[in-house]
Amino acid sequence: MNSTVKKAKTLFPHVSYPIHHTFMEVLFRCYSTDRTDITLADMAGLSKLMGKGFTDLVYLVKNIEKDENSRKFLDHCLKLKVNAKKMKSATGEELSVDQNLSARVGAINSYRTAFEKEELELKKEAERLKAIDNEKLAIKAKKRARLIEQERKKAQEAKKAQYLKRFCDFPEFCIKGIKRGSDAAKVLLRLRNNDANEEDFFWLEEKGFTNDLTTQALHAFYLKRGKIHLAKWKKDNAPWGLVNAIADYRRSKSSQEILGEIQSNYPFTFSKGNKQLNSALLTTSGGVYRDLFRYTESLKLGTEAHILNPSNYRPCTLVGASNILLGDMNEGHSWYQKAIERGFKPESYDKELRSIYMSCSKQIKEKLKRSLLAIGQNHSWLTN
Repeated sequence: MNSTVKKAKTLFPHVSYPIHHTFMEVLFRCYSTDRTDITLADMAGLSKLMGKGFTDLVYLVKNIEKDENSRKFLDHCLKLKVNAKKMKSATGEELSVDQNLSARVGAINSYRTAFEKEELELKKEAERLKAIDNEKLAIKAKKRARLIEQERKKAQEAKKAQYLKRFCDFPEFCIKGIKRGSDAAKVLLRLRNNDANEEDFFWLEEKGFTNDLTTQALHAFYLKRGKIHLAKWKKDNAPWGLVNAIADYRRSKSSQEILGEIQSNYPFTFSKGNKQLNSALLTTSGGVYRDLFRYTESLKLGTEAHILNPSNYRPCTLVGASNILLGDMNEGHSWYQKAIERGFKPESYDKELRSIYMSCSKQIKEKLKRSLLAIGQNHSWLTN
């Protein structure tokens, strides 16, 4: 019976036939086995108010389980629809316009309002239950996400612990993955603890560990050592202390900081005729002037140092570099040849030329390039 009434109800869409649709809903609820909200008395009163066509429908539905009555019920529904369709076409109303129309519409509307209210409540309840289900799902999802994250962290920590057993990192120098107990680890650890020595820095450079941060550490090391030498020189009047201080200030790229000490002590009369000492003071001081782009002064001090110690190659390299930087290429190359004759290594000469080339002005750079190519020195750094 329920399926037949449901099928009949589809003949009357709510949009087109709201009165008939609502009546069919009342009928369905009254005779449905799972609904008890419409009584037989309610159904009888409503069908009587609606008219003979509707009372006949109620009569047929009572014995609808029989096949014959089921067909009669559906046929009668079709007749009601045809009449409703004709009536709407003629008057715009589903039912005949008479004195009982308003009462019939009012009765139907009261049921419709109750059904809509019920539907709204059911919808709200469904939404509430859905929200509860969603909340439960969200809680489960969060719990699962926490478990996954905990497992991920555990795996990450285990991996990190395994890594740290074998390797160590030095983030302050942007160096990672150094094997524990290796020479590199020992040197970098001393560097981190400010206990590195000059040999450590040479080792780092040789093994390719130099970068901006290790270079800064190297400069800091030399500056610290230079200040120690300078303090010792001032305290003990030990002349070689000043030589060492100037050399370390140069290595730390702090030549400007030691310039005042050089100027206040030049011409180094405290050397008391010690030509080797005086030559070393002049050479290192000339290097400071060279660092500060004061090539005339560096050339002057280099020449004085060579006169005092003509067999030492260091003044020769200073004079050679100063001449090149002043634009006299031939004279500069000549002095470098003198340096090589006195023990300056050819590979050091190549390195020195590259340093000069990279730091000099564009005009000097072009002259140096032409002069080197003219004497057959096709260095990669030069041709590139």
